[in-house]
Amino acid sequence: MRHKFIASLLVLGSLGLGTTTLSNTSAQAASWHKGAPKIARGTWGDKDFLKGHMGVDMMISKKLLVLDDNDPHLSHLRYKKVGHRRYKFRGYEFELRKNQSMPTMHFINKHHVTFKLYGHKFSLYK
Repeated sequence: MRHKFIASLLVLGSLGLGTTTLSNTSAQAASWHKGAPKIARGTWGDKDFLKGHMGVDMMISKKLLVLDDNDPHLSHLRYKKVGHRRYKFRGYEFELRKNQSMPTMHFINKHHVTFKLYGHKFSLYK
């Protein structure tokens, strides 16, 4: 009687352990969405550009991202949320005739964004 009880506990325990390991699948919830998030849309510039001097500027609309005089110029824009207020953009670059990705942009708040490009860290403001 005692052996049957121990055997049934082992069987139940192994079934319970097996179902927890089988149901533990990782899901990739982030997918590519069309357009640009509302927090990103608008004209962005560094402090020199905002004062009227030569500087870095970026314009993001619903379907277009233009960074500093068309370099890069992404149309058919898509974005993916990769963290809290962090977005990755991709789109079609006409000059290269292929899809391009931008580095991850971190929107500190609705007036401040940071990202790294070409080895430099950019900090832009609305």
